[in-house]
Amino acid sequence: MTIEEARAVRGRISAFESCGTVDGPGLRTVVFMQGCPLRCLYCHNPETWEFGGGDEYTAGEVFDEISKYRNFWKSSGGGVTFSGGEPMSRPRFLEALLQLCRAEGIHTVVDTSGFTLITETVKRIVERTDLFLLDIKSVNANMHQIITGESNRNTMAFAEYLASVKKPVWMRYVIVPRLNDRVHCLEKLARWAKAQGNIERVELLPFHKMGEWKWKKYELPYRLSETWEPGAEEVEEYAGIFRAAGLMVE
Repeated sequence: MTIEEARAVRGRISAFESCGTVDGPGLRTVVFMQGCPLRCLYCHNPETWEFGGGDEYTAGEVFDEISKYRNFWKSSGGGVTFSGGEPMSRPRFLEALLQLCRAEGIHTVVDTSGFTLITETVKRIVERTDLFLLDIKSVNANMHQIITGESNRNTMAFAEYLASVKKPVWMRYVIVPRLNDRVHCLEKLARWAKAQGNIERVELLPFHKMGEWKWKKYELPYRLSETWEPGAEEVEEYAGIFRAAGLMVE
């Protein structure tokens, strides 16, 4: 599509964050896209689930908004991160946004669960994205179903596609006690991640309950109220599994 066509594509946005520090390299503007097909038990942004929520924008309007902060993140080696919700669930909108960013030399990150199909549009998204933050919920298919409500088949296929085109990936993994913290599953995930060849680092994130109040606000049943939040020593122990496989852990 042309730049003019890209600017006209419409989609829905939940929110903007002007100064993200944990969403890719450097300081970043984060665009939270509206809509997600997953229902992760520990999601801290349930307001982004519904595809009809948020506010409608053209890609041009979104680009003009994020462009306000270019001088802010340029000197830090930062850029723009598209998160959600699930940004891959609005492929044409995301493609248009990435095209606009690339035309201006803006570094782009897509933070995704990988829950998508490998279409031609998705291939163009991959080509136009500088870095993916890939959120793996569980390497075990049954546990992934419990955590998200969906199979991990699409996620693993997307991850393997990223590896096949040598696209840089930072893998994220939220450690949830009694769900996805079993050592043998983490060892399996570490071996798989190392074999991909394109995973530059692993970010192990301890489960937290900071979004629990939102579940109550939207009258959603929060099933992890009794789950403990892993401490630093516990996370470091799990990090050793990935380091032993030859992966960098942050």
